[in-house]
Amino acid sequence: MQKIADAYAMRIRGATWDEIARAVGYANPQNAMRAVRRYVGTLPRPEMGELRSMWRDRLEYLWPLATRDVEAGKPGAVRAAVAVAQRAAQLDGLDAPTRFEVTPTEEQYEALVTEVLRARGVEELTEYDILAIEADVVDADVVDE
Repeated sequence: MQKIADAYAMRIRGATWDEIARAVGYANPQNAMRAVRRYVGTLPRPEMGELRSMWRDRLEYLWPLATRDVEAGKPGAVRAAVAVAQRAAQLDGLDAPTRFEVTPTEEQYEALVTEVLRARGVEELTEYDILAIEADVVDADVVDE
């Protein structure tokens, strides 16, 4: 079990399966991957929850290193620590939601307009139909007073 735990810890830190196999003592990378997969679950394609857990573990590994470097006064350490803290806050949902704007392509926009108009009973689409949907059209004459 210790061999598998070591392999998993190395994978969390970003080691390749080849590096893991050599360091921990597996005959080949496939054996290392199989052992970790049996221990952890589905690999190499983890599900979203597993990915979050893996990145959480990676950030937990990095945080003490970053704070140690800050205390030692290493150049760039504060910037690195801030980056780790920001990523952890984003991962855990501590930051305010990020706003995304999606601009549809012209084809997507036309398809959406067509769908909305058809839902309102307009079958043949013309420029007039689009304007008629947005406002009532009144047939009137202009009279001078």
